[in-house]
Amino acid sequence: MDTSQTRQAPEEYQFVHRRAGHVMVAHNKRLYVWGGYMELPHSRPYTLMTNSKSSYHSAIDVWVFDPLLSTWTRKMSRGDIPQQLSGSCAAVHEDHMYMFGGWANIASDNMENNLNSLWRLHLPTLTWKLLRPEGMPPFPCDKAACWVHNNRFFVFGGFGPAINSSRVEEVIVNFVRDDVYYSGWIDQLVYYDIDNNVWMWPRTKGVKPTPRAAHAADVCGDKVYIFGGRFKNARMNELHCLDLRNWTWSGNLMDDTLQEVPDGRSWHTFKFVSENKAVVYGGFNSSEQVLNDIWLLDIRSRKWCRTPKPRASSRLWHTAAVAHPGEITFYGGIQNNLLDHTRPKDHAEEMLVLRFSPPCLKRLTIEAICETGEELQSQWKVLPQTLQHILAVRLSPDNIS
Repeated sequence: MDTSQTRQAPEEYQFVHRRAGHVMVAHNKRLYVWGGYMELPHSRPYTLMTNSKSSYHSAIDVWVFDPLLSTWTRKMSRGDIPQQLSGSCAAVHEDHMYMFGGWANIASDNMENNLNSLWRLHLPTLTWKLLRPEGMPPFPCDKAACWVHNNRFFVFGGFGPAINSSRVEEVIVNFVRDDVYYSGWIDQLVYYDIDNNVWMWPRTKGVKPTPRAAHAADVCGDKVYIFGGRFKNARMNELHCLDLRNWTWSGNLMDDTLQEVPDGRSWHTFKFVSENKAVVYGGFNSSEQVLNDIWLLDIRSRKWCRTPKPRASSRLWHTAAVAHPGEITFYGGIQNNLLDHTRPKDHAEEMLVLRFSPPCLKRLTIEAICETGEELQSQWKVLPQTLQHILAVRLSPDNIS
């Protein structure tokens, strides 16, 4: 037997990075990826009315990436496992990931539907629980934004089916139907009270953002910032802030009169990489271009700075998370026009990592040694056992990268 040949990974491992509409969160310096779908090639041009040729990723699988080991591990979850979904939103509170809504692949009737279900995944044991809170739940949708603050899991916006008018009378919410489809955009702001297991609809002040979907949001202190999103045919570059202490909206904070600012976009990421700095990457603009630009926002001065492009590919409907301070990871997405139904879709399979502050000396050392490959392997024996293990795993031919 020729042991010099590397062992071939199982076939399904070849497709793990072909993923869009998934969720990714950071917990204990690791990244957790779940769900989403993979576009499949069409033999001929198709339209919006053609049945989608896509393959949803397994709902039982949770993929865990360890940045220190630079390894992906496939884990099997248990409990109340959700349906296969895309377009859900997720955020972490303590040891749990909370996930809301999405677009469900219903295999039993060959249909796809929006959901308003809420799941909780215990990350140490990968055990799912379908929650059934008291109170009025959010309206079914996908492409909403979510965040966690003060033991509350928030949901804002989304795109979903026409809502029941009788339910609208119970809360203050605006729904705008699409010109073609029965679905539309909504401006719902709802939070799940984690301690009391109940949905709540807060009353806000100020100028609330218009209904939108495929936007992005992140928390900085006691405020949440919402950037971009689509409403009708417009993909916006608005920046809104909600003070979570007094429920006051800021109105649009974007000022393009004295500075260059990002294009309007949807299906992008917006993530704080430090206390005052947020990063916007990629997305889809109103000209139906897939973007690869990267912007840094100083939230104190509200100044935008376009960063020099690294090897950043164009991508939309990807995810971003911060597993280590000052370091943001982008994963997945599609590289070409998702709405162009005359050509196949290409997935962005490479993970992109941007550092805005230097990593610890341990990580720098490990990365420097790994760059030399096996040239220094004979000297590893002088290193502590833990470092020898890390190097062996990172350089293993069986490592899924």
